[in-house]
Amino acid sequence: MNHRQSTWMLLAGCLALLGLSIACSVNPVTGKRELMLISTEQEVSMGLQAGPQFEAQFDGPVPDEGLQRYVSEIGMKLVANCDRKDLPYEFKCVRSAIPNAFALPGGKVFVTAGLIACMSNERQLAAVLGHEIGHVNARHNVKGMQRQMGSELFGKMVAQMASGQEADKAEKAKGAAQFVAGMVTMKYGRDDEYQADSLGIKYMARSGWNPQGMVELLEVLLAMHDKEPSSLEEMFQTHPLTSKRVAEAKETVAKDFPQAKAGEADPNVKTFDQMKAKAIQHATKL
Repeated sequence: MNHRQSTWMLLAGCLALLGLSIACSVNPVTGKRELMLISTEQEVSMGLQAGPQFEAQFDGPVPDEGLQRYVSEIGMKLVANCDRKDLPYEFKCVRSAIPNAFALPGGKVFVTAGLIACMSNERQLAAVLGHEIGHVNARHNVKGMQRQMGSELFGKMVAQMASGQEADKAEKAKGAAQFVAGMVTMKYGRDDEYQADSLGIKYMARSGWNPQGMVELLEVLLAMHDKEPSSLEEMFQTHPLTSKRVAEAKETVAKDFPQAKAGEADPNVKTFDQMKAKAIQHATKL
């Protein structure tokens, strides 16, 4: 047995002791077999445990049923055309006025009222939600947390959150708190962002939205950041955005959806404008 083999065997043994599942699975996005350190059930459990704390971190959900239903309907329409349809997806608009969007493992997706306030049409909202669904489908959030925290700490946290015993409520809460803290500061890699953009473009085009919305959104955010960097500092820390990423999105749309026209009128602009006004009204610190 060589050194590499013994190292992998030791890692597998440690993860098994922590209650993690180690198995080679087919990635639903790439179709390639890869090593998965946690099961889908554990992934969902992590999102469920961390959800309430994550909402609180961003000032709680916007108290408007109409806006929440609108965001959810767009999200679920995208889910119907994504690569992992079997997850318990949930979409919410949170009150924070700071522009950002996040996805927890297992399908919980959040968009801030401040980010909706930056948009000009519905397809840009579909682009944001499609991008976050892309992160979930490719399991970028789970893999990113593991890289950031290290396998040992990540394993302990998952074990805490996945515990089903009533007596372990404190441990589950501790694990959820660690996870939320990690997610808020986690920075996706360049390749993860490119892939999430590409997947978002695919999902929104399949769902009937003009995929040029992804290009529009990225251009708007990049221009805002160039003009006033502090306004999007948090979003750029967690979701790096450069002119190269905009160019990649343009190339993807031109290659895969050449019929999509830039500048085309959005048919749902009236509804979007009403929902945007609600987001602005309920946003905190705006």
